Amino acid sequence: MPNIWQIKEKAPQEFTEKFPELPPIVTQLLFSRNLHSQEAVDEFLLPDYSQDIHDPFLFKDMDKACQRIYQAIEQGEQITVYADYDADGVSSAVILNSVLTDLGAQVAVYLPHREKEGYGLNVVAVEEIVSNGTKLIITCDCGVSNNEEVALANSKNIDVIVTDHHAFQEKLPEAYAIIHPQAPGETYPFKFLCGGGVSFKLAQALLKHVSNKFALKDSESKEKWLLDMVAISTVADMVPIIGENRTLLKHGLIVLRKTRRVGLQMMFKIAGLEPKEINATNIAFAIAPRINTAGRMDHANQAYCLLIETDEAKAASMAAKLNDNNSERQKITENIFREAKTLDINQDDKLLVFYKADWSTGLISLAANKLLREYNRPCLVICGQGEKIVGSARSLEGFNITEALTKNKDLLLRFGGHPQAAGFTTTQANYETLIKNLKKLAEDQLKDSLFQNKLEIEKKIDLEQINWELVDWLQKFEPHGQGNPEPYFVSENVLVSQARKVGSDGKHLKLELAQNNKKIGGIGFGLGNIDLAVGHNVDIVYNININEWNGNREIQLKIKDIRVK
Repeated sequence: MPNIWQIKEKAPQEFTEKFPELPPIVTQLLFSRNLHSQEAVDEFLLPDYSQDIHDPFLFKDMDKACQRIYQAIEQGEQITVYADYDADGVSSAVILNSVLTDLGAQVAVYLPHREKEGYGLNVVAVEEIVSNGTKLIITCDCGVSNNEEVALANSKNIDVIVTDHHAFQEKLPEAYAIIHPQAPGETYPFKFLCGGGVSFKLAQALLKHVSNKFALKDSESKEKWLLDMVAISTVADMVPIIGENRTLLKHGLIVLRKTRRVGLQMMFKIAGLEPKEINATNIAFAIAPRINTAGRMDHANQAYCLLIETDEAKAASMAAKLNDNNSERQKITENIFREAKTLDINQDDKLLVFYKADWSTGLISLAANKLLREYNRPCLVICGQGEKIVGSARSLEGFNITEALTKNKDLLLRFGGHPQAAGFTTTQANYETLIKNLKKLAEDQLKDSLFQNKLEIEKKIDLEQINWELVDWLQKFEPHGQGNPEPYFVSENVLVSQARKVGSDGKHLKLELAQNNKKIGGIGFGLGNIDLAVGHNVDIVYNININEWNGNREIQLKIKDIRVK
């Protein structure tokens, strides 16, 4: 099915005239990102940590949470940080453990086992935490849906502070304090923080609180050295890279490149990453997957312990083991993906369901991502049997999978997630009814046109408009992510002056393209199935990148789609 090329709404002339100092291509990018005021444009193009990071005490429960934590510190009470087992949750745990330890707290960290305990607080974990003498639980990247477990902790005279950003049920847990940017009545101005971002706001508040004994300079230093983990969690959890997230990530990348964490340094080394060149793409495809691998293949403690390790030799050994697990994880995920594609499913269904009992619960979400890309429609990947059938869901914009699960919560043992990514657990008795209901919701809500992949194009331009000045402006839009995608452009009536297939299996196209007096190189990954020859006239959709080799730098088009005239 061919891609739909969809050019975004053109920026009105009056908008362009508001920013006469900016090139029209740049004003178009700003307009399509809803950056319509001078203040919003300045924050986006020149993120300023001192101005664009909100006061953490704007959270309505923040002062209450800080007071309870300082009470625990002063009275020598045990605090347990309970975090999710993914990269966002592990990063959140590292952030809070770092600041609480610096403040002199007695702190323990509990990360649940993905397969044995599942997502969020669980009753057995609460009982164990209580037996260890804990008086205060702080959740990270989870907890907002755990009404029963919070109630159990309350009954044991244990206070719970929830820090989370996930979808919540109609009734919030009766926690001592809830730090959640989208909680009902919440006054915090930025709504899209990840779990690590929310944990960072708590850490930031603790360091700014009147009870903090550090000098201002030391507090500010400790705060900013936490930003390496905030950068990882922000990219890993795929939250919108706009507003405060953009500022946190931009400055977090600076800290990440010079991180003091020995475990991260060893991870970079074994992954072949040059610290000074680390960017959001490295986090997404090299760093976060390795952290996630721990919880998927073994236990999240493996990644957490690496990230807090201070001995270089131990950290190197731990990083090597994690790297081996990551390689194994990739192989198993690919096997699940291949097996799923052999199952007898109706590919015309609006919700595709792939089930095999012996698949790994820790890896089905990765297979679901791949299947979503393969079929471009919502996918459920399910495993297990009997009293524990576990599923991972990935969806398209237009079908809120977590909302669909909420409508079927009576059929579920547990569930949680975001509009386009969720996890759930059900039973054999409820399985068929659940799938039937979810398919019916998808059938009712999804139109066939949603299954055709859309390439959202910023602007139609000619090749002669592509120069180093434009590249410099485009770099100001980095880092990219949700809400700020890498921009696509389209050029029409382009001449193919050179063309050859590259790669071991000829899957890719290496091109030279010409228009008027301008020639430029292009690479089309995965486009080797298109038969192109010198002299062909084409329309192309592409990103503008820099190709560096042997010390040379040249502008190159990363071609996403081609239409031969």
